[in-house]
Amino acid sequence: MTDVRSQFEQVMDHLCFLAFLIDLNEAGEFVFRGVNSYYTSVTTLTNEQLKGQRIHDVLPVRTANTLSANYAKCVDTRALHKYEELLNLETGETWWLTTLSPVFGDDGAVVGIIGITEDITAYKERQFNSLDSVMETKRLSEEISLFTALAAHDLRGPLRQINLVTELVEDGFEDFGDGKPELLTMIKDVAARALEKLDEVLRHARSFIGESDTKTVVDFGHLCADLVAILDPMSRIKVSYPEAHILVEAVALQVELRNILDNAIKHARSRILIELKQSDAAENMLEVRVSDDGPGFADPDSALNLAKPATADPDKGFGLETVARLATSRGGKVWIGEPELGKGATICWTIDATIAQADACPADACPGTAK
Repeated sequence: MTDVRSQFEQVMDHLCFLAFLIDLNEAGEFVFRGVNSYYTSVTTLTNEQLKGQRIHDVLPVRTANTLSANYAKCVDTRALHKYEELLNLETGETWWLTTLSPVFGDDGAVVGIIGITEDITAYKERQFNSLDSVMETKRLSEEISLFTALAAHDLRGPLRQINLVTELVEDGFEDFGDGKPELLTMIKDVAARALEKLDEVLRHARSFIGESDTKTVVDFGHLCADLVAILDPMSRIKVSYPEAHILVEAVALQVELRNILDNAIKHARSRILIELKQSDAAENMLEVRVSDDGPGFADPDSALNLAKPATADPDKGFGLETVARLATSRGGKVWIGEPELGKGATICWTIDATIAQADACPADACPGTAK
């Protein structure tokens, strides 16, 4: 069998996007076989530095862990694996759209991986920067829909009264041949048709309230792993998180989790716990809790005031107030919970999401525990 890796090595330098080859050694470890020149121009890591080196020997431990998890999924499924990932390379934080393809040996076992990846940082930044306008548009849309629904609801009462009064007039009405019975019937028909139209308006307006057509399935554990690798590459903090796939507005979740987790890592002494569970408030909401073992809030009430939408300052960038605005604009809320890890802080918020797939293990025992 012709090894496609050798063929790919001959052409990958001609590609205008990052390309790399990974071998799987006898110990089940991932080893760099080669990278193309575009990879070197972006990361400054050369073939000479990487060739024959295990991933964990040349990359920070958490970056190596999350990359190895991606490669392992490709090997385990024996199929193409495509995903977004956030990596902190020498040139700074970069979003990549990566596609992994397994390479099979003569015996049918996976012996390596061919990877290609495209820089989508500009696309992700446009998504993040458009969040404010999306939030405002959503708020206005829901206000208009709510106003329409209320107006339609208020009109139903008078129309029903017209029907009722008309029926009372018809009871015992004497026909003098002047066409008045036909007029009463016409009034009832007009009122009935108007009620039917109002019911249609109500159904249409209600369908827009809380509607979101931007949800996608997000690998929550993968997102946590990427963020932890960025925010704590040297594994100073032990971070535990659940493995789950959730149906959610991905960009909003990325912004919310990034900001809360960034703050938790800054203040944590040794441990952070990320929890994900069904909200008690509504079936279509999930609750996210991020706890740290740091000093906690000296004044929780003052800290919570920062999360009120009225205090949002766009010049300050993303922060707790932005997380609150994102949550409330989608029917959720932000609050400070009881500390889960001693004296530290626990930030909680609800998101419009549902669990698509989750492991049965607790957070500390899940494969998603980052050490």
